Amino acid sequence: MHVDGCEAMASKVEGLVSWDDGELWHRRLGHLHHGALKILQQITTGLPKGTLAQSDQCKGCTLGKFVKATFHEKDIHAMMILERIHTDVCGPFSVALTTKHRYYVIFVDDFSHKCWIFFMQKKSKTYSKFCEFKALVEKESGKKVKALRSDNGGEYISDKFKDFCKAEGIQRELIAPHNPQQNGVAERKNGIIVGVARAMLHDQGLPLHLWVEACNITVYVQNHCPHRILGMSTPEEAYSGKKPDLSHLRIFSANVYMHVMKDARKKLELTTEVGIFVGYTDTPHNYHVYLPDSGKTVVRRDIKFQEEKAMKCSLERDLHLHADEELLVPKDELQDVDQPQDEVHGVEETTHAAPTIRGRKDLKEAERLAQDAEKVVGPSIAQRRQRQSPDRYTGYMALMSKCVVTEPPSLEEAVEDPAWVDAMVEEYDSIVRNSAWEIVPRLEGKSVVGSRWIYKVK
Repeated sequence: MHVDGCEAMASKVEGLVSWDDGELWHRRLGHLHHGALKILQQITTGLPKGTLAQSDQCKGCTLGKFVKATFHEKDIHAMMILERIHTDVCGPFSVALTTKHRYYVIFVDDFSHKCWIFFMQKKSKTYSKFCEFKALVEKESGKKVKALRSDNGGEYISDKFKDFCKAEGIQRELIAPHNPQQNGVAERKNGIIVGVARAMLHDQGLPLHLWVEACNITVYVQNHCPHRILGMSTPEEAYSGKKPDLSHLRIFSANVYMHVMKDARKKLELTTEVGIFVGYTDTPHNYHVYLPDSGKTVVRRDIKFQEEKAMKCSLERDLHLHADEELLVPKDELQDVDQPQDEVHGVEETTHAAPTIRGRKDLKEAERLAQDAEKVVGPSIAQRRQRQSPDRYTGYMALMSKCVVTEPPSLEEAVEDPAWVDAMVEEYDSIVRNSAWEIVPRLEGKSVVGSRWIYKVK
């Protein structure tokens, strides 16, 4: 008996709908998965009765709906230090105008989870930093680096890097492209370092160009803190076998008083200098101190810490994070206050402001600052009209008077101020991101319009 194609598609054998019907409705319903197709048979009409057969694989679904498999791989942890090293490069950091670093590379020991961080200007320096790291850890531990896990970045797959690892007998564990989970130890560590550094900088209102010091101290502190995998131990203890001493730790950015040597001062000059604590050194009892006036970071030993001010600054910023409305001027109240522009300029000229805001002050301190400004410029017109300004306005003006920075006339003076440096970096990144210019050959006989930096406080 002859059965044509249409009859074959509609045929049913013992309650089983033909394979063609299952695939037909799979496609009619926009490649709906077969589990939902079975539910539709129960809650709608118009679909064939019985079991809709399905193929193991649909070409359209394979080409258009294929997704990355869930990552279930688990590494076998190293049994001794330096058996496997995880590494990754982070950067570029866009606030590197006043520093010589734009990237950093980390090396994490798989056994102890101790981390080492090295800063560099270019990614191409990764090879030299690895050689420096290898020589350091092998000398102090007496063991050899056996395996190195990294991504496929150009800094790791150069011929020089490959030849060095081959000559030293170091096994390379390069992850598959676009699978950062395989290098999860280093990737997660990078996220933690940047997150903690960002928290410390913003907690104290420090300029962002101190990111190098913040990242460095983050790694140092975390090497002395417990790790989930290590249980009741720290990375430093797991690596060196020595229980760490934390008595020397201080709050990042705490003010310090440093002793000035006799040959660096005159007889009647001060014997101390004020700085900001930004890190530790490998030598015990030595600290890195940032000098805001010169913008330099120095190493000092004879210092006294003032952590109370840093703690107060942190707590005050935290208390005011949810009280921004107390520092802002609503539009209707701003129009009601009639203060001439020249009076505001008077406040700016008589206020010595730091380049960055070191926390919102409470209302009492804001009112005191406003009263000091009033002594210089006189009462506002609103006060001469016997009008009371809202407390929110007083706090706002006092805060703004502290935020004002002078307008440098030249690039040479601007680079001395971290606030203007951050502004220039942000402006330059915006120009590059928006493709504001196009590089073309210079035309002969045509003059070129120059450009220069102009600094204005808005």
